[in-house]
Amino acid sequence: IDWTAVAIVSATILGQILSVWSSEILQHRKEARDRREWVFRSLMTTRSSRLHPDHVAALNHIDFAFPQKSYPKIADAWGLYYAHLYSPQGTTQESLDRWTEAGYNLLVELLHQMANVLNIPFSKTSIQKSAYYPQGYAFTEQQQNELRSLVLEVLKGDRPISIRPVIDTPPEQRKIS
Repeated sequence: IDWTAVAIVSATILGQILSVWSSEILQHRKEARDRREWVFRSLMTTRSSRLHPDHVAALNHIDFAFPQKSYPKIADAWGLYYAHLYSPQGTTQESLDRWTEAGYNLLVELLHQMANVLNIPFSKTSIQKSAYYPQGYAFTEQQQNELRSLVLEVLKGDRPISIRPVIDTPPEQRKIS
């Protein structure tokens, strides 16, 4: 037996197998990192609009992208935030404001833990203070909530729709000033 030939054939075959195997490992790691970055980016870009569907989708991917066994600090921060989201909001505006602020602080902690894992240099202050949410968005959101509330009151029969007769003047009889 020519051991040199056996070694060459073995190295050729083994080299091909190891090449494919290492390529797949690298691809798997890249996909996992991409998932973690997507969750972080989505939560960062929607942190001022926590009812946005992308924000909710990213929250629902945390357990998948940051498994508890590998990322216990993130799992702990997520667990606290998750528990808070299901806690009572209160019945007054003041209690709702406190609940909202506490939730935002828990979200900031979660994002800070994710940034640390991803080696993205964000301080808690920059996460908390650098979000832009135009007043127009807040105004529109408030109007939509009020409109939904009023429509629900009408549909439930709690609020009547007032109808008043109005005499309309035909266009040709209207005065043009």
